[in-house]
Amino acid sequence: MSVTRYLPLTLLLFLFAGCEPEPAEPPSHAAPTLESIVTLPSLTGTAPEQPRWSPDSRQLVFLWNEHGMPYRDLWLTRVGQPSPVRLTHFAPAPGDVPPRLEEGRLDTLQARIRERAQRGVSEVRWDPEGDWLYYTYQGRLERIRPDGEGQSLVYEGESGVSRLRFSPDGRWLAFLSGGDLWLKNRVEGGIRPATDLAKTGPGQVALGAFVRPDRYVASYEWSPSSDAITLQLIDQRTVRKVPFPSYLHDEPILHHVRRPYPGDTDLIRRVALLTVPDTELKLLETPEPNRRLILEMAWSPDGRSLMIMQGADVAEDRWILKASADGTRLETIWHDHRPQRIYPVFRAVWSASGDEIYFIGDHEAYYRLYAIAAESGADRAEARRLSGDYDVAGERGPAWLDVAPDGTIYLQSTEYSPHERHVHRLLPEENGTQRLTRLPGTHEPVLSPDGNYLALIHSSDVRPAELYLLRTDGESDEQRVTHSPLPEFNDYDWIPARYVRFPSRDGDYEIHARIVEPPDMQAGKRYPVIIGNIYSDTVRNIWQSDRPTSTLQQQMALSDGYIAVQVDVRGSIGYGVAFREAFQGDWGRGDLEDLHAAVEYLSTLPHVDPERIGIWGNSYGGLMVLSGLFRKPGLFAAGVAGAPAVDVWHFTGFDQHLTRRPDTHPEIFEQGSLMDLGEDLADPLLIIHGLHDDIVPLKTTLMLSEKLMLLGKEFELDIVHDSGHWWAAQEHYALYTFRRLVDFFHRHMPPGPRDEEE
Repeated sequence: MSVTRYLPLTLLLFLFAGCEPEPAEPPSHAAPTLESIVTLPSLTGTAPEQPRWSPDSRQLVFLWNEHGMPYRDLWLTRVGQPSPVRLTHFAPAPGDVPPRLEEGRLDTLQARIRERAQRGVSEVRWDPEGDWLYYTYQGRLERIRPDGEGQSLVYEGESGVSRLRFSPDGRWLAFLSGGDLWLKNRVEGGIRPATDLAKTGPGQVALGAFVRPDRYVASYEWSPSSDAITLQLIDQRTVRKVPFPSYLHDEPILHHVRRPYPGDTDLIRRVALLTVPDTELKLLETPEPNRRLILEMAWSPDGRSLMIMQGADVAEDRWILKASADGTRLETIWHDHRPQRIYPVFRAVWSASGDEIYFIGDHEAYYRLYAIAAESGADRAEARRLSGDYDVAGERGPAWLDVAPDGTIYLQSTEYSPHERHVHRLLPEENGTQRLTRLPGTHEPVLSPDGNYLALIHSSDVRPAELYLLRTDGESDEQRVTHSPLPEFNDYDWIPARYVRFPSRDGDYEIHARIVEPPDMQAGKRYPVIIGNIYSDTVRNIWQSDRPTSTLQQQMALSDGYIAVQVDVRGSIGYGVAFREAFQGDWGRGDLEDLHAAVEYLSTLPHVDPERIGIWGNSYGGLMVLSGLFRKPGLFAAGVAGAPAVDVWHFTGFDQHLTRRPDTHPEIFEQGSLMDLGEDLADPLLIIHGLHDDIVPLKTTLMLSEKLMLLGKEFELDIVHDSGHWWAAQEHYALYTFRRLVDFFHRHMPPGPRDEEE
């Protein structure tokens, strides 16, 4: 098949207008427009965020906007009275939201988009007495009473405020600002910096994942006695500076960020103890600060010990350390080693008594929960297994795990289904669990301080994210608090997904897929398929709130008759350790065979048109699109590669859990680049990439594009000017790029059904 190098969208539409097949009959079901699913206000609503329980477990505060805009306010709900009450009124009313402009100067249009994208309140915390709510709004620290009275400014600095934490005794409020830790004395008054170590980074443009200070406090935790704080300190002053051009200024800027490459060992992570109130800082002698990540820091309930969980930067090793409260003693109480380990999905918490540490381990067939005595040595045989033959896992990463005051363990797992995430509590006396959540889908929980309630952010295939309350008695149903979607959301019959499984091509694994099919498909007709957004961990009963991908699948099924498919390729969690670790060093190969197995399965279905199966994905998903088109020409009718991770040499130092290092695993670097491919490209390809992407640099896409041009290949390329890794993060970019994506598939895989003989 031939394709066209990038041309303006209007010209492409004109060129192809005369050669498209006759459009099929439009579906009879109502469908939202593409514009309505990618622009503001969001058709699916604004997902509630950061539910925080009051100290008495009777009230819950959260961030939300009831009109589908990202501008969140503080809202409050009470146990037994779930109807939420709005506490702050920063967000404009629907009639006052500034509309998108259709004319004007560039700076005017840019300012309007920024105005529409304002995010409002960004963080909230209860004080220990439950009398005040402290929150951050547009870089300021403010407070308000739970009844909505007493709203006032607490602190306003030049560098903003984040990570609010109260000392357990209520005397101190700590927060981060400008890379340092600050303390507010709530008894005597006054706000002052507790550390003086931050160093400004080289970045000139506040866009991208690596725009950070050169030295800063990354995280911290109060001791139970309120007289000490443990800090994680990051020092990247010697990390290489990588240039990224930025053009939308009076003159172009060569913007730099600190960005390590695989094999670099210049980034330093240290753990320190800060005494309060004298703010003396002491560094702990943690091993290999340039090679180990700090995965967790937690004080024991009595405050006499500090647990530190570390992971090797290449993921093969994990340690649980225990330090004395004064930092003079440090011992390893657990160590494990797995050569094939990839993304660490670990959590570790203290038991209520402080006698044990509960942690997620992968040294057996599943990601299970274990317990070790806090005084034990690094002996695997002493770990006591607490969960069964299923993964203790979150939606994509580490599972939520918490311990109630009475010692009951609550966790998130795949025990009910690998496609869902439910909350269970352990029943030690029965050597089992009790499932607490009942609604189908995915639940992100927060346990109340007394252990009697859960706040849940829940979504499913047909329900966007909402806030629910649930008693932990095991007999109650979830109580819905929010109603987020716009009224028009109810105008459409959203399609439940179908979950299927089929063998991998090598016969080693069972592959799971999620399918959204057009309603009322006609017998004897064949329909086109789009596999995507390709990534690991996508076969979930969930509505993606942060990106419009779930709504896009529904929209294309309802309006255009496309079948949407997602595949959990090897590397996904929920199917045991071996399936996840099969991904290590083999991306674009074994996982591509899993997509090939999906194509073979789909081709057996009488309603699938095997000549119209396309793929799209971003980042790793973009890599998979290119790998599929380069390595298996003809398997897919067309592909859209967003921000494709083309070259392993240009991965980041934070990707070493996948890549390892060039000196220890040279074979991965010799085989892990798509720059060595492209000669066999024969199918339509569209590449979309953000100019400010500092995770997968645009440079790598341009290098690949240059090679494809030298080879005489035809393809399309869209560069999104002022965008980072996710090129559709801003409203106008989302509208433009998704129009391009849909138009591309329309041209190369026309929508709607065809007769079997066509």
